[in-house]
Amino acid sequence: MQYNNIIKFLDLPDIIATEIISTEDRYIFIAEAKKNHIVCPQCGNIINKIHDTKWQNIRDIPIRGKLVIIRLLKKRYRCPYCHKRGIPEKYESIDKYARNTKRFDKCLAKETVSKDYSKVARENGLSYTAVNNAVKKVIDPLIKQQVSKLSQLKAISIDEFAVLKRHKYGVSITDPINRELIDILPTRKKDDLINYFNCWEDEQRRQIQSISMDMWRPFKAVADAAFTHAKIVIDKFHLVTLMNRALDEVRKQVQQTVNNHQRRKFFQSRLLLQKRAEELTDEEHEKLIKLFELSPALEKAWELKEEFRDLLQLDNVKEATRALKRWYKEVIKSKLMPFYQVKKIIQRWEGKILNYFKTKITNGFAEGINNKIKLIKRIGYGVPNVMNLRRGVFNVMLSY
Repeated sequence: MQYNNIIKFLDLPDIIATEIISTEDRYIFIAEAKKNHIVCPQCGNIINKIHDTKWQNIRDIPIRGKLVIIRLLKKRYRCPYCHKRGIPEKYESIDKYARNTKRFDKCLAKETVSKDYSKVARENGLSYTAVNNAVKKVIDPLIKQQVSKLSQLKAISIDEFAVLKRHKYGVSITDPINRELIDILPTRKKDDLINYFNCWEDEQRRQIQSISMDMWRPFKAVADAAFTHAKIVIDKFHLVTLMNRALDEVRKQVQQTVNNHQRRKFFQSRLLLQKRAEELTDEEHEKLIKLFELSPALEKAWELKEEFRDLLQLDNVKEATRALKRWYKEVIKSKLMPFYQVKKIIQRWEGKILNYFKTKITNGFAEGINNKIKLIKRIGYGVPNVMNLRRGVFNVMLSY
């Protein structure tokens, strides 16, 4: 193979190949540093006296489907001016003590976005640990950079996700205004979250003006303890979920009172009932009308759900407060117990629900992060290892 092609294939800024060996499954590049001198770190003089050398195998990105190994001649220098010995070369493309080039580490990290670590390891002739270490090396510095953006935050969203359903939960911290992931925590325990936020600088916590969350009481306790000046904002999407659950409870109750043929219709209508009114097709609208003819109670439940959704579209607190009072009256008149129970919850959190109309922040972006977490768990990042999940999400979200 021609020498020019060797240079083209390797294409590293500080390493030059002198020979290439091609086998059935790999290319082996015999290589050394392009420069034959370094600057003495002790006295600052340029030196070229070699103290000793050693060969080391370095992995690089595959070429034409073959593994690539750089057989690198690493040199250590001695300084004739200050007599310092054993001064190692430094490489732009390889970290100290590393067995991979930086670009190969990035390549491995990107592969883990769509494949589990074990598969990436098998395909690249590496161990699981080697892939895990490569991802750590690439992603952990990016996470630190992201967390350093705390000084710019005006609002945060707190949302939980299941690491191991019904057994282990974590929490995502996001910026709902700029739609950025701030951090992922391996716990949702109140004291752990308070300790985490107390590690933020006082000024960073003081500048947080609003916090979006669901109605889980420990989250409120965390916000009250760590962000004394911030408005708590109940996420509107969790409120819509409450409405849909109440509507579904009414559907189930009605379903128990009808014959088998009608019961099947009610059972099949669950998702249709939860659909937004403006998104219904003419055919779907007709189906609902026929369903409501069988059950006025279900029709009223659906109307209560839609009225609350309309309320969430209002522009200001004054309008929302008036609409909420009207909605309370409609719930009382309906005598539908599932909605009466939801009404009590909303009254308990009313002030924090109305804060939405002052801030307009939601957990929408945080829910998107949680969907990515579900996808990453399916791909397989060593679940239930939360720190691998954390790296996996940042790997998907950040550019490098």
